[in-house]
Amino acid sequence: MMRKYNGIPELLEQFMEEQAAEAQWVTVQELRDRFSLTRYQCNTVSGFLRRLKYSSFVQFPYIVVRIETVDTARVSDPRRCRYLVTRKNGKPVRLPELLPLAMPARQKAARP
Repeated sequence: MMRKYNGIPELLEQFMEEQAAEAQWVTVQELRDRFSLTRYQCNTVSGFLRRLKYSSFVQFPYIVVRIETVDTARVSDPRRCRYLVTRKNGKPVRLPELLPLAMPARQKAARP
């Protein structure tokens, strides 16, 4: 399955090692700028990052914990996402400003 993403896993791994962080927000644009990727390759990067969120590659050391949509300047601009990438077997990610410490209690709907 990694053949679909020729070279992309290695670039993401290099990027994460350069950042030297347990968890890092990553955008496709950052990877495009850093590695001079083409628009076509950016679609592949986006697909790979989404794949890391919803399934994992056994041999790849990173996973995507969260995907968020980033607001754009104009409504007509294409949707942009940022991906919270973390090491698969590292410490659990706890970023207070991003992940709630406790889930709010569910409210039962009042019966009429």
